[in-house]
Amino acid sequence: MKSHKLDVFLISLGLATLVVQRFFLPPVKKEAEKGQTVQLIASAPAKPKSAPVRPQVVREPEWPLTFPANSKYQELAPPRGVRPNPFREVQRIAQANGQVSDYAGKDTDMRLLLAAHAGKDYLFVLQQQAANEMLRREIFPHYYADPTHPRMLEALAFYTEQLLEARSEDAKLMYMCLRALKDHWPSSKVAQVALATARRVEARQMRFAQDTTTVTGHYRQVYARELKKMGNRLKNRS
Repeated sequence: MKSHKLDVFLISLGLATLVVQRFFLPPVKKEAEKGQTVQLIASAPAKPKSAPVRPQVVREPEWPLTFPANSKYQELAPPRGVRPNPFREVQRIAQANGQVSDYAGKDTDMRLLLAAHAGKDYLFVLQQQAANEMLRREIFPHYYADPTHPRMLEALAFYTEQLLEARSEDAKLMYMCLRALKDHWPSSKVAQVALATARRVEARQMRFAQDTTTVTGHYRQVYARELKKMGNRLKNRS
């Protein structure tokens, strides 16, 4: 029980840091290099049917997305010839489901979306979008209520796998996920994922100066070091 309380405290601390960065710190200048991490568009509340039709406006970015170097989907440029734009589907699903106490329907919609685009070269974008939406807005709030609930842990593991497959460099979110999964996944798997993520993020520091001169980059590297410590500690136990 003490272990679960500690995990909840650490994850709560991580989310509190996200809130401070989001609402109280000055905005970070957008990184210009290719292969960088850009931000995920926030889910917006659904407009009433009577609202007049207005041109779509690019909203202020919120959560980080990682793109390979020279990716043609930088800036969320939509895949050519694909309709509707798949990069707006996670936002559409979030709006359609609204705020609910049971996220099962929303979870199903997200998984169906990922399955529908399986094998596409832009799947990694949808994986990160869906994982951010579900983990931050649905799954972690339920984790606080009951960190041992089987369905919640299965969903947490599923979306953590999506981040892993997409090669996400969101070290903070991955750290929070692995802390929550440490008694659900084998220690060897937690160590492997932690170290793999840490290596990718630490490699950024050599390519992008922003990871040493911006708040976002600083915290990314801080959590990469924590992931490395976690991975090495668990690896040495096995």
